[in-house]
Amino acid sequence: MEIFYPIGNRIQQERQKMGLTQEQLAEKAGISQNFISLIENGRNMSLAVIIKLAGIFGVTVDYLLSDVMDVNENNIIEQSMAYMRKLTPKQQMFILNMIKQFHETVKGNITE
Repeated sequence: MEIFYPIGNRIQQERQKMGLTQEQLAEKAGISQNFISLIENGRNMSLAVIIKLAGIFGVTVDYLLSDVMDVNENNIIEQSMAYMRKLTPKQQMFILNMIKQFHETVKGNITE
């Protein structure tokens, strides 16, 4: 019987997206590789470690903790900011300019 550990799975996915081994992530987080393994298997995690890992990954804590992300304005902004933090300043400026252009294009066409 397989047990699904959403928090551990998300942490593993984010680690792999960054191309890090468990050992490398453990070093960045200041914890042991064995502890990372336990976390990825859904055991033995603390809020302090989850906060630290979210910072390393550039994601929100609620992303790591939530099974399903609520689609609301604050959540969308938080998710966008998490992705923006992963970009270089030049890439961030490119995205900001795209948002500005989009806003100017739809400014008069948006209805609430």
